[in-house]
Amino acid sequence: MLPIKDENPHPPGFKPKLTIALIIVNVIVFGIQVAITGQFFDFTMVDQNGAYPNTIKMYFNWGTVPGCVTGEINAINTGIPNIGVLNCPAFPELSLLTSTFMHGGLMHLGGNMLFLWIFGDNIEAKFGRVKYLGIYLLWGIGAGLIHVMGDTSTGIPAVGASGAISGVLGAYLVIFPRARVKTFLMLGFFWRMLHIKAMYFLPFWLIFQNLLPFFIGGFGVAGGGVAYLAHIGGFGLGIAVGYIYKKSHGSEFTYGTRYGYRGDYR
Repeated sequence: MLPIKDENPHPPGFKPKLTIALIIVNVIVFGIQVAITGQFFDFTMVDQNGAYPNTIKMYFNWGTVPGCVTGEINAINTGIPNIGVLNCPAFPELSLLTSTFMHGGLMHLGGNMLFLWIFGDNIEAKFGRVKYLGIYLLWGIGAGLIHVMGDTSTGIPAVGASGAISGVLGAYLVIFPRARVKTFLMLGFFWRMLHIKAMYFLPFWLIFQNLLPFFIGGFGVAGGGVAYLAHIGGFGLGIAVGYIYKKSHGSEFTYGTRYGYRGDYR
């Protein structure tokens, strides 16, 4: 299932400037990654053609390496000639932030930005731009820490905005459960456009794209190259923040479409 848009109108005069800015920053960082690696569709460290030193160094210097963050390892032995051992960054904790704006390739970036565009604008309108920016970054850092706790000694780097965006999705589920998501469904030669309530679409996304692969993969932290635990953790953090917001702003909520947005979103 591919979400196309949500049927959740903005308050009059609102423009999701912060959501647009976050997308632009992610795209700019992606462009920097392309310039560093010379790759585009997929930032591969090693394939049948050999190793890509610039990509490897980029991931280990700016991606989140759990063992480096926890201090359980000081260096990573790549086992690759001409690269050998890479020392952990001087401040590996910063990678919890920098990795939130990096991606593993074009499809990774595109999928994340699609979800951020569809669901992030309404959360921005609810929280206000300054608060939303702070919470978004905390979701990304928190999801990264949960990923790190899943395997504190591994030297495998992780990158992506998925943890922070999962937080957006979790908050959206709590705050806008009845908002409908226009969704493209394709099964073989059969396809159809559906309008699914967020209370069904988002749990489906969490279960079938994250929980099931995580458990089937033997609780793998990055099974299939995907940091499922960061997604699950970010989603849980988003639910928690959404619940707190909803409880503290109960009088604002009138379920339907517009949901009583706050007036200080500018």
